[in-house]
Amino acid sequence: MRRPIILVLATAVLGAAAIGSAAGADLQRPYVKAPPAPLPPPMYNWSGFYGGVNVGGSWGRQNVTATRAGAAALTHGDHLDGVIGGGQIGYNFQMYGPWVFGFETDIQGSGEKTSAGFAVPGFNLNYQNELQWFGTARGRVGYALGSQGTWLPYVTGGLAYGESKINGTETLPTPATAFTRSDTRAGWTVGAGVEWAFAPQWSAKAEYLYVDLGKDPNILVTPTTTLTTGHLTDNVARVGVNYHF
Repeated sequence: MRRPIILVLATAVLGAAAIGSAAGADLQRPYVKAPPAPLPPPMYNWSGFYGGVNVGGSWGRQNVTATRAGAAALTHGDHLDGVIGGGQIGYNFQMYGPWVFGFETDIQGSGEKTSAGFAVPGFNLNYQNELQWFGTARGRVGYALGSQGTWLPYVTGGLAYGESKINGTETLPTPATAFTRSDTRAGWTVGAGVEWAFAPQWSAKAEYLYVDLGKDPNILVTPTTTLTTGHLTDNVARVGVNYHF
């Protein structure tokens, strides 16, 4: 009887020793900490100065009226269309979360022009109407979008100015009389656009502006003929690229 009891006890002791040894081995294994979760990419900050270039197209409209002594006035609606290009500089500040406030000024060379005229019995006048250059000085308000705030839709508005020129010749009644006039004029502009920060210091933009440059003074062609111009309005669509300092 004693031998089986001794065998059982010995087996139990050996089993407990084996379990204790395995548990001790587990306790000696090094603890490995899970890697931290990756941090989200930093939000883009639009604050600071920038400058760049742009190119686009512009579609201008202006009424020109010829007034003659003792005759009915004649009016022509001019379409001044052409390519534009220039540069811009500005400053943004982003202090209230995604809201971005800024100021931008630009100057544009313009190829907008048209040729027109009036021809009725006893009266003939031909002229060329062109917008030689224009610029704007505008405020901007935008709201940064996207996972990193790299998209900036915005509205903009402010001062517009430019130089227009009308020149031509009245051939009837004779003698033929040539005329020319250039004026720097001021008005206003309003528009909207979107800018995309595609690299840490670079952004691309697309923009639309409506421009009203007001009226030119009357042009006295001859003592009996006067040209009167209406508001010169413009629709500007352009794309550009900016470098952020």
